Amino acid sequence: MPTEAGAKASVIYINDKEAEMTSSSVKRRVARVGFAAAVLLGVIACATGPKPTAAQRAADRATAERVQSALNADKLLYARHIFVRAENGTVTLTGFVWDPPDLDLAASIAGTVEGVVRVDNKLELQRNGIDDSGVAR
Repeated sequence: MPTEAGAKASVIYINDKEAEMTSSSVKRRVARVGFAAAVLLGVIACATGPKPTAAQRAADRATAERVQSALNADKLLYARHIFVRAENGTVTLTGFVWDPPDLDLAASIAGTVEGVVRVDNKLELQRNGIDDSGVAR
């Protein structure tokens, strides 16, 4: 009988050792995942930058409204389907126009508005519902 008790004790010892090894392996994995998560969150926090203040948002909104008014005021440009977004002096034009010269005309008009530093022209050419022409982009 003493051998059985000794055998049980050695089995328990081996199981405790295996449990300890498994536990330390899990701890290392958790530590690595935690470190990776911390690094990822740090990168995201640095990449997003500060949120615009209420004054900056108001200035951007005013710039976008001035650009939209200038586009609508031009007699040669049908600007009903042009949408304007402004952020820190950069104006983004989206939507579509029907004639190829209007692509450049809209960007040109937007660039002359006070407060506009740069124009990002993402307008598309719409030709009577045909979007596979060589001119459409």
